Amino acid sequence: MILYHFPHSPFARRVRLSLALKGLSAELRDARAVPEYAAELKRLNPLHTVPVLVDGEHVIVDSLAICQYLERLRPTPPLWPAGLSGAEVFEYLALVDSAVTILLDVGMRYAALHGDSHFPAVREHLVGRAERAFALLGAKVEAKGVANGPLCGDAWSAADIALYTTVAWLEGLPARVATYPTAGVILGLGWAFPPILHTWADQHRQRADVLALG
Repeated sequence: MILYHFPHSPFARRVRLSLALKGLSAELRDARAVPEYAAELKRLNPLHTVPVLVDGEHVIVDSLAICQYLERLRPTPPLWPAGLSGAEVFEYLALVDSAVTILLDVGMRYAALHGDSHFPAVREHLVGRAERAFALLGAKVEAKGVANGPLCGDAWSAADIALYTTVAWLEGLPARVATYPTAGVILGLGWAFPPILHTWADQHRQRADVLALG
């Protein structure tokens, strides 16, 4: 298998951790560092986004679609636990994806509009939605009492993977400002993040698969 990725992308890292959980491997192709890989990515994915997984004749775009593919390719251990715990995973994914996408859109994709007189109101509305998603995630973690345990079911799942990679991405933004100016813009949006999510992430930082992300 081949995975087109950006090393710091929370969506691409989600797939890398899912591959590790399944005991699968893929050749990593950094589409930001190698022009040839960037061209391949654009040819394979009309949206020009990462991650993209190539497995033989199968080309899968979008991290959720890739994780679903891996789940069916190798069902054990599961990314989605059985029963209602598995359904709850999708709520975590929806909240995480909504918040991250908003920050990326407002901070990067709408950059050309930042000088418009109407933009502050748009920014306040959208960033407020991201903050409320983060707050709900924090409340869910606190209510479950899982500051020292998995989010859904009895083991590391797609919910843990999605939340951890998001926390790590946000925590890593300050160190990337010098080489990735967009990081500074995203930080400057002024969003708040519940401290309990950092506390929850602490328990996972020394996992072998997390350390392998680099």
